[in-house]
Amino acid sequence: LAAALVSSAAFATWDFYPVLDGGKGSVKGGLYYDWDHQWSQAGLELGIRYSVVQNLELSLQGWGYQFWGEWDCKGCVEGGDGLRDMTVGIRYQFDPMVNMFLDLRLPIGNDDKDYNALPSETTPPSSDEVAIYLGAQFSMKVKEAPGLKFGTEGGLDWGFEHDKYERGLDLHIGGEIGYTVPNTEITPFFGLQVKYRLSNSSYDGSNQGDRGDKQVNLWLGADAFVIPNQLDLVGKLIVRSGRIGGDATGIYAGAEFFF
Repeated sequence: LAAALVSSAAFATWDFYPVLDGGKGSVKGGLYYDWDHQWSQAGLELGIRYSVVQNLELSLQGWGYQFWGEWDCKGCVEGGDGLRDMTVGIRYQFDPMVNMFLDLRLPIGNDDKDYNALPSETTPPSSDEVAIYLGAQFSMKVKEAPGLKFGTEGGLDWGFEHDKYERGLDLHIGGEIGYTVPNTEITPFFGLQVKYRLSNSSYDGSNQGDRGDKQVNLWLGADAFVIPNQLDLVGKLIVRSGRIGGDATGIYAGAEFFF
């Protein structure tokens, strides 16, 4: 269950909003902590993006280091630390409200599991899977409500076969709404993403019968520019539930620097 959470939580576009102007970029870093009953994981996540020309943004994201991923019980094996996987992303903005995106996840992180006789196992940061996520985004600011904005996204997540396992094709539908408080640099936000498995996974040619599995992700948080248009601090609470990835609660705190 927890092992699936790692890959489920790791694949996402940079955000649901327009790309940066040509010649602009940003770097971000943050700490995450996820838990479900006796299981938990924590680590550092890093990313960088840059618009090489107007409307075309490239990014490296999801990379970093996981401090642990393990069950907390008497006699449980400890570990689950190591480098995280990396996602190479590209977004192209057709007009101010519509983006197309393509993300490629590369399993460069640690995928070694440690076991003991309980049985107990660690949950390393790598999914050990090359995957493609492609789709479109729509976003806009609401003129009738200054400070209010929303972004939406739909995409297909396709994982390639590895170690005799091939994950079924997943559909992702999500959105986020944010409101910048007047006369401040503070923006509370709320988001929702639903994942639906369109086809069965297979292991060594055997059908796993998971077509129709789902996952619901909810997040609530706020960001604040402590240096206007340059340094943004963000914090959020994340709750996810469903057979794709399982159940967990998480918190994230980080910063993004724009250049």
